Amino acid sequence: MQIAADLHTHTIASTHAYSTLYEMVCGAKNKGFTAIAITDHGPDMHDGPHEWHFSNLDIVPRVIEGVTVIRGIEFNIRPGGALDNISEKSLRPIEFALASFHECCFAPSTRSAHTEALEAVLHDPRVNALGHPGNALFDFDKEYIISRCNDCGKLVEINGNSFAIRKGSRENCTEIALLCKRYEVPIVVNSDSHIAYRVGHVDQALRMLEEIGFPEELVVNSSRTRLEAYFRGRGLHIFEE
Repeated sequence: MQIAADLHTHTIASTHAYSTLYEMVCGAKNKGFTAIAITDHGPDMHDGPHEWHFSNLDIVPRVIEGVTVIRGIEFNIRPGGALDNISEKSLRPIEFALASFHECCFAPSTRSAHTEALEAVLHDPRVNALGHPGNALFDFDKEYIISRCNDCGKLVEINGNSFAIRKGSRENCTEIALLCKRYEVPIVVNSDSHIAYRVGHVDQALRMLEEIGFPEELVVNSSRTRLEAYFRGRGLHIFEE
């Protein structure tokens, strides 16, 4: 199994990242990827860019160095399932949005509080995917949430970076992936890279998926064809003919 695009990456617009947009695109090119999504943190993150960053994403060329650039955001989930304080006008260019728990925006709480927040996110039409849900600090009712993802049109991310930096994530990601397999919920496998050299580094995640026999057809970013079909299904023509 492989991926053809990385749909969760950060640039120096999020100041705890270390590469420019162009450098991240070159990182994707070096991996032979067809596309990359630039998904800097929403403005409620302490070092997240101002909302003008997102409103101005239209100026980014669709294709750079042969790589399709998808305009994105990683929303910060707030208690109760609220997301970043950002205007709908600023979100107009956004084509792919993850929503994730981050400790600075949502202090880890109870399983029920995390589940409640994720249920609200499921019903938020601005969100495409649940970001790094394997984070052990934010335990939630996995079967309850995963079993509802298809009804709400949400993807689930298997986050390659979690395997390295979030203790307990491998076990949680495996459980989540098994639930996605059971309920036939499509997933995306992403690096969450904060530097160009880490774009596409998802080997541990892919090995786990292979170990559990996860169907490649449910991995949205496993090929350009699947990725293009996903966006076309949402009325977006991302790839140039």
